[in-house]
Amino acid sequence: MASRLIVGCGYVGMRVASKWLKQGDSVFAITRSTARANELSQYGIKPLVWDWLLGGLPEAHASLPTFSEREASRFATILIAVTHAEQQNLPPAETHTRGLNHLASLLKSMGWWDSATTRTKWVYLSTTGVFGPSLPGDWVDEDSDVFPERPGSIAALAGEQWMVSHISKDLRVNLRSAGIVGPGRVPRWQSIRDQTPMHVDPDSFLNLIHVDDLAAMVVAVAATNMQFDLYCVSDGVPVRRKEYYEYISQLGNWPQPVFESRSLPVTGLAKGAAIGGSRFRSDGNKRVRNNRIQAELAVRLEYPSYREALNSLLDETTKKQSN
Repeated sequence: MASRLIVGCGYVGMRVASKWLKQGDSVFAITRSTARANELSQYGIKPLVWDWLLGGLPEAHASLPTFSEREASRFATILIAVTHAEQQNLPPAETHTRGLNHLASLLKSMGWWDSATTRTKWVYLSTTGVFGPSLPGDWVDEDSDVFPERPGSIAALAGEQWMVSHISKDLRVNLRSAGIVGPGRVPRWQSIRDQTPMHVDPDSFLNLIHVDDLAAMVVAVAATNMQFDLYCVSDGVPVRRKEYYEYISQLGNWPQPVFESRSLPVTGLAKGAAIGGSRFRSDGNKRVRNNRIQAELAVRLEYPSYREALNSLLDETTKKQSN
């Protein structure tokens, strides 16, 4: 049995927690609200009520007596799976670094920092968005240059850099995740059903990973002495948006997707160029290689492409939305 700490126990973090609990581990989670702490407790997770952007000491909570100091001082893994969403009144480059600095201070105040930096595996969930608008359809991997432009991607790259500066190479792993699909997350299916024109480039590429496969990768990385400290995580099968949306149309028995007339191919455009006075929401047109992590981990993807993911998700998603 090992002790694990999850910071950001949400869409991905909960699935990772479930896998760790099933193998008999103790799972601790930092959450901002008492209500969420109560929910986590019902799953057998030991919560700590604390806001990593505010710092300070954690709030008292009924479950804290089970937060064993002996267990917590020997975390086998600390998973950072906090949203990269913009935070009000904070520059993007600070939204994760501020939280990580507060986390370090918290661990120090509890006497856990020395152990956390000498024996604990740190896993930071980043995003392939750090590559920025790589055009036109270039292949990227861990050695490619990064040009983050959106706030979430800027925050993620800053978080990666914090890890490099504060955690030794043999104890840190930055995972750059492709777009996450899963229950309740099938991008744009409602636009396709309702024939709403989409302001995207239909010939640009999507890179995806099912949330369950991502969680399995996180668990495997935490249990393995990895050769590198940086990995791209995707299903390895980039798909053009047009093909992806047409497959949704086919599964839902809906008309073909509609694209705005301004959504012209971006091939040949300068990086960050605008069309018709506004930029594409999906102006990142790259293909992500997953060779490094696939070569190192014996993890068989349950959803090896967008087809398997959509086959399992679309019916469930549409039923939930219609209820």
